[in-house]
Amino acid sequence: MAAVLHAGWFLFVANSGGDLAAQDAWADFAARHPGSAYNLAWYGGMHTMSYSVLSPYVMALAGVRTTMMAAGTASAALTALLLVRTRAVRNPLACSLAAVVALLCNALSGRVTFGLGLAFALGAVAAVFCGRWPRPRAPRPNRAVRGAVTALLAGTATAASPVAGLFLGVVAAALFLGGRRPAAYALGLPPVLVVAGVALLFPFSGTQPMALGTVLLPLLFGVVCLLAADRTWRTIRTASAVYAAGTLLTWLVDSQIGSNVTRLPMLFAGVVLLTALPYAASRRNRYGLLAALVVFHGWIGFKSVDDVLVTTPHASWSRDAARPLLDELERRGAERARVEVVPARSHRESSALAPYVTLARGWNRQADLERNPIFYDGSLTAANYRAWLDRWAVRYVVLPTGTPDTGAREETALIEGGLPYLDPVWSDAHWRLFSVRDATPLAGPGATVARAAADRITLRVERPGRILLKVPHSPWLSLVDERGARLAPPEGGGSGPCLRRAAPTEDGDEWTEILAPSAGTYRLASPYTLPPRGTPCPPHRTL
Repeated sequence: MAAVLHAGWFLFVANSGGDLAAQDAWADFAARHPGSAYNLAWYGGMHTMSYSVLSPYVMALAGVRTTMMAAGTASAALTALLLVRTRAVRNPLACSLAAVVALLCNALSGRVTFGLGLAFALGAVAAVFCGRWPRPRAPRPNRAVRGAVTALLAGTATAASPVAGLFLGVVAAALFLGGRRPAAYALGLPPVLVVAGVALLFPFSGTQPMALGTVLLPLLFGVVCLLAADRTWRTIRTASAVYAAGTLLTWLVDSQIGSNVTRLPMLFAGVVLLTALPYAASRRNRYGLLAALVVFHGWIGFKSVDDVLVTTPHASWSRDAARPLLDELERRGAERARVEVVPARSHRESSALAPYVTLARGWNRQADLERNPIFYDGSLTAANYRAWLDRWAVRYVVLPTGTPDTGAREETALIEGGLPYLDPVWSDAHWRLFSVRDATPLAGPGATVARAAADRITLRVERPGRILLKVPHSPWLSLVDERGARLAPPEGGGSGPCLRRAAPTEDGDEWTEILAPSAGTYRLASPYTLPPRGTPCPPHRTL
C-alpha cells in the first residue's frame, strides 16, 4: 500500500516547489558538480555537506521523487516490522496503516532528505528492538555485529538527514535512561560524531526561531503520548518525555533545529495512540484517545494539503515562461554578477534559476535569517535595501508575479513602490527585471569577474595586489587551473597566489581575499581534497 500511495503522490501530486525546490537544487548541483564542496549559487556560498552528506548525491543518482518513493516505502515496511515484532502491540495492522498515512503526509510536504534519513534511522531502531539486545554476558561476536550494524545505520541516517539523527538521539536517550546502555551507545554516538565532523569540516551558522503556534501541537502530542502509553512501556514513555522537553527547549532557545522538531510526532504520535487504544481501561479513556487521533490526523492532513497548495509554483515558473527571462539575463551578462530573485512562496527560483545565474538568496531559512535579517525583523527601508544590494554585489533584481515568500513581502512592496536606484530594463507578463544603478562589483578594485558560476568564479586580474572577492570565506576555496585541479598553496616564503579570510566588515561578513602576485586569469573553486584544504596563504603573508 505504501508503494502504491507514494507512486500516486509522484504521478499526481508532487510539484516543483517548497522543500522539493530545495532538494531539486541540491540534487542538480551534486549532479553537475559532484566534486565541489561549496555551492556558490546560493547566499554567496554554502557547503553542500552542511545540508546533507549523502542526500544530494543519492537524489542526483536516483532522482528526487524516486528517492522519496523508495524511502517512504522502506520506512513503512520497517515500521510494520517493528510493530509486528513488538509483543505489546495488539493491533499491528491498524498501527501500520497509521504509519503509512503519516509517511504519505511526509511525502506530500516534500521532505525527501528527511525521508531518506528516516529509512536508515528506522533500520537502526529495528536492529535494536527486533529481537533482544544482547546482555553484557551475551556472546561477543553477536554483540559486536549487532552493535556495528546499528551504529552504521545510525551514522548513515544522520549523514542523510541531521534531523533523522536528532530523533535517533531521542530514542538513544530513552534507552540510556532505561538502563540499556550498549544499545543507547550504538544508536546515539554515531549521530553525534557525524554532526560534529560535519560542523568541523563544513561550518554553517544560522537559526530558525519557533513561533508559539508552531510548538503547541507537537508539545501537546508529546505529552499525550506520555500519558497514553501503558506504564510498562518504559522506552515509549521516556522517549515522549525527552521529546517534549527537547521541543520546549527548542522553542525557548533559537537554534538550527527550529520547526524541524515537529516532524517526529507528525510521523509516530498516531502510531503510539493507536497502540495504546486496546489498553484503554475505561470508555472515557477510549473516547479520549479517539478524540486525540481525530485531532492528530486533522493536524497532519491539513498541514500536508496546505504544503501542497502553498508550494505549487505560479505559472511564471513553467519552462516556457522562464525562458525569455533567462535569455534576457544572458544577453545582459548576468553571469558576471549576482542576481536577486525576490523569493516566491513556492521558492521555485532556488532550483529553476540557480543553474544559470548565482543568486543572492536561495532556499534555506536558517541561512536567510542569519545572513539577511533585514527581511524578517521589520527594519527594511529603501536605504538599507540599497546597502544590502551593495553588500552582496547584486547587479540585477528580478520580481516574479505571484505570491511572495513571507521573507519577501516587504521587499516586494518596496520594489513595487519604486526605488530610485532600480531601473526597469525588461518585463513581460510574468517577470520584471531591474538593473541596479552603479552596482557594486563582485570583485574589488584591480580585477573583473569574467564568469560567476555555481562551482567556479573566473577573474581577470589587471595588476598584482590583494583582490577582495565578495564570497563568504570557506577553507575549501581553492585557486585552480583551467582543468579544475587545485593549485598547491605556497610554502614558507613562497610568492605564489593564495587565498585568505578578509578582515570582518561592520556587518560581520568575512569575505575572501586573493593575493595575486601577477596579472592574469585566476579561477576560484572548491574541489574536495585531502588536507591541506584549499589554497591558503602562509601566516603573515602580505603579497
